[in-house]
Amino acid sequence: MRVLSPRMRRRDDEAMLDRVEHFRARRRLSGLDTRLLDEVVDVVGNEGRDPAEYVTSLFDEHQVVFLGEHAPSRQAGLFLQELVPELQAAGVWCLGIEFACVDDQPILDALLMAPRFDETLARSAVFRWGLRHHFAYREYLDVLRVVWEVNQDRDPLAPMFRVVALDYDIEVDAVTASADLRSPYAWEHLRPRGSAARHMADVILREFVDRNHRALVVGRTQHSLTRLRRLPHHVCDAIDYELIDGHVVGAANHVYATIADRAATVLLHQPLPADGEMGDFTLAADGVLDAAFARPNGPKYPVAFDVRSGTLGHLACSTAADRGELSTRATGWVFLDSIDRLTAPTPIHDVVTEDTVVDARRYALDADLRGPDATPEAFADAVATAAAAAELGWTQII
Repeated sequence: MRVLSPRMRRRDDEAMLDRVEHFRARRRLSGLDTRLLDEVVDVVGNEGRDPAEYVTSLFDEHQVVFLGEHAPSRQAGLFLQELVPELQAAGVWCLGIEFACVDDQPILDALLMAPRFDETLARSAVFRWGLRHHFAYREYLDVLRVVWEVNQDRDPLAPMFRVVALDYDIEVDAVTASADLRSPYAWEHLRPRGSAARHMADVILREFVDRNHRALVVGRTQHSLTRLRRLPHHVCDAIDYELIDGHVVGAANHVYATIADRAATVLLHQPLPADGEMGDFTLAADGVLDAAFARPNGPKYPVAFDVRSGTLGHLACSTAADRGELSTRATGWVFLDSIDRLTAPTPIHDVVTEDTVVDARRYALDADLRGPDATPEAFADAVATAAAAAELGWTQII
């Protein structure tokens, strides 16, 4: 995590306060309420906890904890690495990940039980899902390395720490080689085993709940919300989503329908989907959290805090597509860094090689990458572009 001098931090914080004021004025919201900001600062200062400690503490009350993020970041990937040994220390031995396919579970199991860490094997375990979403980042791959290290150092009588893949391979042979799989019309042919949401929920219930295992489940926000069923969003739900009664249902919604409050949601502080009138995404809690952390007396971070009730839970999200309060979205909130200082994860530039480019073309969604002329360099460029787009997205909310 980037360390700033006090002067640079202060300048950035002043810019964030100005940005939030401008953001609220454009949306015809009232100016920032200094009394509310003082109260938020006090509550987080008094009740906030170390993020890893907070997440692991939730397993005292819950069996499955979903940790959701809007888009990947370097800070989030490093936080996941930090979490793994803390989970082990708390007696939680299972990590569910959206960014791998169940078809590659044998690769994951072999990787984490091997006498040495095989990075080539690790890459192959997340290869197909990563190609689908241009997701190939050093910080997230190294989560597997940390799990391997934990297993190497564990007590011989302790269980192995498992990483369980949740999604499944799409049926690429059901469409032509030139098809653009970013079109919503293709997906009825690509999901023969049902929606991703239902499939991932079934894996979670089978692998963790039915076996009475506690588990942290890491994925995108749309699959991490337990109680809130979202309105469709033209960016987040452009393809590959499940719609029930006019609302998008994610994996955590299905799990919550089965085990209720034994499941909980923690969200990393990032933008929320908006209705598109003022942009596709908006500041969480209408910018109040960002402003509170940017104040001269603002809370120190990284920090996690409960948002089930009280001042923090009642913070309005009136500019978000789903409106409501912060408490409707999560049990807990993790503030790793100001969104102006979140950085893109580190792309793995050689994720596709001359030996794997033929398979890569099959599993890519982009028609340009599915063609016979797509090179390993083209895939590297796609990953780098996706990382840059995520970082840019956090700074474009005005």
